Amino acid sequence: MDTTASLWQTSDTELVDAHTAVVQRQRQLYAEELRLVAEMESRGVATKLGYSNTPALLMHTARLSRTEARRRIAQAADLYATTTPTGSMIDPVLPQTANVLARGEVGSEHVDVIRKTLANLPHLDAEQRTTAEQVMLTRAAEDDPKALDRFGFRIRDIVDPDGPPPPEEEPKRPARMLRRHIRRDGSMEFKGHLDLESAQLFENLLKPFEKPPPEGNDTRGYAERAGDAFADVLRMAANCPDLPAHNGARTEIAVTLSFEHLKRALDDMVLPGDQQLTAREARLLACDGHILPAVLDGDSKPLDVAVPAYATPAHIRRGLYLRDKGCAFPACDRPGSVCDSHHVAHWAQGGPTEMDNMALLCPHHHRLVHNSEWQIKMIEGRPWFIPPAYVDSSRTPRRNHIHTPIPSAA
Repeated sequence: MDTTASLWQTSDTELVDAHTAVVQRQRQLYAEELRLVAEMESRGVATKLGYSNTPALLMHTARLSRTEARRRIAQAADLYATTTPTGSMIDPVLPQTANVLARGEVGSEHVDVIRKTLANLPHLDAEQRTTAEQVMLTRAAEDDPKALDRFGFRIRDIVDPDGPPPPEEEPKRPARMLRRHIRRDGSMEFKGHLDLESAQLFENLLKPFEKPPPEGNDTRGYAERAGDAFADVLRMAANCPDLPAHNGARTEIAVTLSFEHLKRALDDMVLPGDQQLTAREARLLACDGHILPAVLDGDSKPLDVAVPAYATPAHIRRGLYLRDKGCAFPACDRPGSVCDSHHVAHWAQGGPTEMDNMALLCPHHHRLVHNSEWQIKMIEGRPWFIPPAYVDSSRTPRRNHIHTPIPSAA
């Protein structure tokens, strides 16, 4: 990008590339700042100049808040070697992070997440800590700090799947407990707790029943809806072993288009009832909606009402839940219950409604895939996402590491 040119003369991708380059330089300068702060702290420069400590000095020289000054000093202490007053050298806790920050590949917030994650794993040995830091940096190359923080909860399972040894006298307690009391009027009050598996089952059973009615005139509070849902589940369990399906077929939408529009297959207007919908929007809905395309002739007479073969059957949706476990887009933690099933090769171009051509996407990332240059490629039966060149010039495929399992480090 020509820095002498006016910004309005630059293309969109040039503008994004220029911003990325500036961010990289800022991160490199931040790494240099931390290196200087580490040296100032090691030498005791602040006390030599008459200040009580280094934060007090930085509050005057850099006009930082005391909180921010302390944060940077803590980062510097973990990233760079320091010298004690007795002259002994203390090796850095996160040397790999220091190198990556110096290249401008991660930012200050990434550093905070990595420091916090490893600080919460004090039982790791030196080799495991090195591996954990490397795995976090690999993810940081693609993830924003919030997504990296979510991923950090899995680090122990990756580098130390056995976990710390249990105490010799580990207290035992029941996995499930229920206390109930029948009142004088015959009603019941109860309390208890469930293990993880039973708690998830309980939540899944309640969800279909505790939703407020679509009419919008429900005056019950959340606790009242949950109580009514619990009673409904009990009645269903008593009367029939088959519980109502969750996330089954979607509402059917009849979309009508002229035969001429169908032949052109352009982004012309498609009319569902009295509403206007572009063909692009219709394709987005058709990924997972139960849309019935009706082709009309010039006199608005139906020529054909197609069978919606692309609507995702319940058994395929269940398979997608088991495989993707949630939104398959990199770093997204949205659960499968709120996701659409997206056709990788669009059904309009002959893409089949099969597991090997489907991926779960939350509404936000579903729209992004349809409206941006992100692409999806199925690799070994799983969806991988190819970023646009302005996100990653190498366009290296990425996948979601939050929902999908990652092999343990050797």
